[in-house]
Amino acid sequence: MPLARKQQEMYETIPEERRLGVEKKKTFNFSRSKLPALFLMLLLAYLAFSLTSQFSSLGAMQRDIQNIKQEVTTLKEKNKDLHIELQQFQNDAYVEKEAREKLGLVKPGETRIVSVPQGTQLKKIQTPVDNIILGD
Repeated sequence: MPLARKQQEMYETIPEERRLGVEKKKTFNFSRSKLPALFLMLLLAYLAFSLTSQFSSLGAMQRDIQNIKQEVTTLKEKNKDLHIELQQFQNDAYVEKEAREKLGLVKPGETRIVSVPQGTQLKKIQTPVDNIILGD
């Protein structure tokens, strides 16, 4: 029997651990796994999404900056016009002109003449001399 057993062992390719009932543990081979490729793909997808989001935000901020610069320029021009108008209002000659034209004011000793369009009928105005009764 020992000879038959020896011949059988020579032709069998079953490892000794299996013959003894001990199963060999499977080890995880990281280099052959698809896990690194999957992880890399997820990382690249996240980076692409993140960069796209950041560039979109950057573009929106640049548009806001341009709009604000345009608004500042417009407000500076308006401010300049208002300063010119303020200087004009503070000028005595302007104040006098506006008082004469809009309010009808005159300087002492001046007579105001109002032009009336042709065809306008005016009431007869009584002068103060007509109202005075001359005594005998």
